[in-house]
Amino acid sequence: MNNKVKKAKKAKNTKRLFILVGISGVLIALAVFLFFPRPRMTWYVDEDISADWIRILRDNPPPFSRYEIVSRSPDKLFPSGGFGFIISRNGPQGEREKDTPFTVYNNLSRTREYGDWFALALDPWMVFYKHRDAEPQRTFLDNENRRGSILLAGNDNSAIQAWLSQIQQESPGAFKTLNGTFEDNKLSLARSYPFQSDALSYSWMQVWPLVYRNETAYLYAPLSQARRQPPFRMGLLGTARFPEPQNWDRYGLQAEILWAKTEGTEQQSEMLLDTLQWLKEPLTQTAIANTFQWIPAHPSGYAQNTISSDSQIAWLRSSYIWQEVF
Repeated sequence: MNNKVKKAKKAKNTKRLFILVGISGVLIALAVFLFFPRPRMTWYVDEDISADWIRILRDNPPPFSRYEIVSRSPDKLFPSGGFGFIISRNGPQGEREKDTPFTVYNNLSRTREYGDWFALALDPWMVFYKHRDAEPQRTFLDNENRRGSILLAGNDNSAIQAWLSQIQQESPGAFKTLNGTFEDNKLSLARSYPFQSDALSYSWMQVWPLVYRNETAYLYAPLSQARRQPPFRMGLLGTARFPEPQNWDRYGLQAEILWAKTEGTEQQSEMLLDTLQWLKEPLTQTAIANTFQWIPAHPSGYAQNTISSDSQIAWLRSSYIWQEVF
């Protein structure tokens, strides 16, 4: 009888020991969890788009769920010792034309990568017109053209600069330098082409209603400008790339690009592989593009409407993308 009691006590003590060991393990694990924080990645985002990026991450949670968003200014480097992604419209330096402010990214639509950077979305400049009108030809630049109006939001220097940039492109991806100041070239542009009256004083808000008048009219503008139009207006629009001369065998697009780049050590970068893949997925890039009213860089990204679809086709068929660097 005593032996049975001793065995029962021993079994009870053993069970109690296992329970204590289990509780101790849980407590140790909890202490490690609380006092040794898990790694947190950084989204280093241009200051003027950080609010948009917060909304993108909120509506489309990335695989790496522990993160912080830090506003990026051009003169600051990625936080020391941190890891994560830079998200910026100021990405890699492309191929620069000597003595001109233009940078060119060749074959970007095919690779969607340039150095350590990769493209997420684009805002291409396109020519917009009523879809019932003829697609613009190179002759629409001629001063003798009387078949319609060329519109210019001349109150915005970026619209003027976009036109000047097209004039400076003397062969595919090669640019010449314009003599004189920006103001001189602006006035010369207004005199040389048949823009609407008082073109230099028009804002984007004032110039868009002119597109929808009965007469034929063409407007060179960023896609994002067109996508801000009311849906019933957007449905009336057609779009085409800026017409290049007939002897050109390839073409490029002027566009603003949203870039991304991985930052961190090799070991840290391994932790970001799932998020890197997430950034490159068509659905993610579609969500990013729609937030900015742009188009996704991925060829399988979804175009929101007809003008976005036509702009996306132009992007995918382009030999190069170019922009002006200030």
